[in-house]
Amino acid sequence: MFAHVGRTLLRLVVTGVGIVSVAFFLMRAIPGDPASFMLGDYATKESITALRAKLGLDQPVWHQYTLFLSHAATGDFGTSVVTGQPALQEVMASIPSSAVLALSGLFIAILIGLPLGIVCAVRHGTWVDVSVMLGALAGISFPVFWMGLAAILLFSYWIPIFPALGSSNAKDILTQIHHLILPALVLGVSIAAYIARLTRSAMLEVLSQDYIRVARAMGVPERRIIFKLALRNALVPILAVIGVTFAWSFGNAILIEAVFSRPGLGSMLLKAILARDYQLVQAGVLILAFMVVLLNASLDLTYTLIDPRLKAS
Repeated sequence: MFAHVGRTLLRLVVTGVGIVSVAFFLMRAIPGDPASFMLGDYATKESITALRAKLGLDQPVWHQYTLFLSHAATGDFGTSVVTGQPALQEVMASIPSSAVLALSGLFIAILIGLPLGIVCAVRHGTWVDVSVMLGALAGISFPVFWMGLAAILLFSYWIPIFPALGSSNAKDILTQIHHLILPALVLGVSIAAYIARLTRSAMLEVLSQDYIRVARAMGVPERRIIFKLALRNALVPILAVIGVTFAWSFGNAILIEAVFSRPGLGSMLLKAILARDYQLVQAGVLILAFMVVLLNASLDLTYTLIDPRLKAS
């Protein structure tokens, strides 16, 4: 077990370093100069050169990379060239809003997708199964930003139940939840389609096993077979797709935050990329990658608790 934990943590570190390294070099491959952006269109060549030297942009890329890794190891991600604030502080301040949206969307997706997948597996081949799978296919096909705009048109304009803007500065928790419901529903519905399809496939595979047939022949109640035997053994692939969709929900949160004018990590990263704010992008990508990889590592360890056979692998 300890060896498994050690391998998982090692993969976490290697994956995190790899992701932030790719982001580091991709940002520098994008045309544009942060110094020119900061100083504006009327900046002189001398002032741009001086600012580039101050920011360390005049150094070779490999030298910038080694400095970045050495500073990042101590928690220093530099200062945002746009806001003038520590990059890590800016990122940490934007995480709560995105995390609330992503977790709310994932919760709604599980609440919708898991029961629908189980029902489709139990009613395999019936009109219920076909209807739900067609709906899931439609949910996967429609872009999430289109679903957001359609939801605003339907539930904010035609039927004014929810506000069109998905963010509120009010301290009242009920007002904040009211602004959160619509964007979280859009995000959750888009993810629920994946969870429903995977749950259906996993349950169908388990329900076709011999021990399920033996349990039915012995008169075990159907409810116990479905929820005690089949669902428990199908949880490993279901948890795997939930971990992947959580990472995917953070990616979709960028579009959701743009459509509903919500502040958060996604909208901050988008603005930082457009402004060539290297420090802010690097800090944001590293923190986001760490969160996703840590979640996947936690799920990986959870698999062994659900299915002890995985401990030996």
